[in-house]
Amino acid sequence: MERAQHDHALLSRIAWAYYVNGMTQSDIASWLGTSRVRVNRMLQVCRDEGYVQIMVHSGKAACFEAEKAMEDRFGLRRAIVIPTPPTPRQLNRNLGHAAGYYLAGILKNGTSVGMGYAAAASIPRKPAEHLTVVSLYGGLPHSIVINPYEIVTTIARRVQAEQTFYIAAPMFAPTPETCRLLKSQALFKAVYARALQVDVALIGLGELAPDATNVQLGAISHDDVESLERAGAVGEVFGTFVDAEGVPVLHPRNECFMGPDLEEVRAIPHSIAAAGGVKKTGIIRAALSGGFIDVLVTDEETATRLLAQHTEAQA
Repeated sequence: MERAQHDHALLSRIAWAYYVNGMTQSDIASWLGTSRVRVNRMLQVCRDEGYVQIMVHSGKAACFEAEKAMEDRFGLRRAIVIPTPPTPRQLNRNLGHAAGYYLAGILKNGTSVGMGYAAAASIPRKPAEHLTVVSLYGGLPHSIVINPYEIVTTIARRVQAEQTFYIAAPMFAPTPETCRLLKSQALFKAVYARALQVDVALIGLGELAPDATNVQLGAISHDDVESLERAGAVGEVFGTFVDAEGVPVLHPRNECFMGPDLEEVRAIPHSIAAAGGVKKTGIIRAALSGGFIDVLVTDEETATRLLAQHTEAQA
């Protein structure tokens, strides 16, 4: 009887909250406005029906209807929609987890992987043989877990990559002239050529705001944010600042990124982006409009907003 009373989405949320977010049964009961005993019974249904198999099974946990709608409306190769967790911190962790497992599932022997997003710790160990890992852009001023050097090192260790390549330069050069000079160096050219030849890439999407990650890490300044907004930018797609339609804006900062440009990113056979939350909606839509990503990993609430905005735009 319990099975008939719950839909797939509710069971998926409970399984994800308990097994991935680490919430207690009491926490979930409070979150959903039900009893702990009922949550316990529903978790048993999740186990019986295959929603949980050591980890939350991606096929069961996904929000199927939203995934299909996202693929149809935005021309995506694949959309992966996870249940929206209670906090932004959990959202970022869960998106990285889902992106990492998707990446592991498509890796084949000899694949070259370009890293431009911090999902490294979520990738299962040694999913394939003879892998190459390449950093897709330069470093950041602060050495923390999303620094590209550390991302590449972590994933290379986990998958036991045979070759690893780093771009020995800052993420953004101080000026366009400095950027051109650095890109002309032989060491940069060698790694840059590797970056352009990757089979699959994880790329980042960043909102444009005073508290954005790029600002917090010192990659761009508050003055940059203000001038980019005046130029019409809504955020950045893998280091390039774009407007609401995904068109790069005219701004000096777009001539300073130490990595592939968007047309070169578009040429990568399999590009993956993981992003979600209210602040990221604008830049996700811009990236979709520009056709820069093949696979989007996002959350249910963000997918719902994107689909609603698309419907309004078509009306």
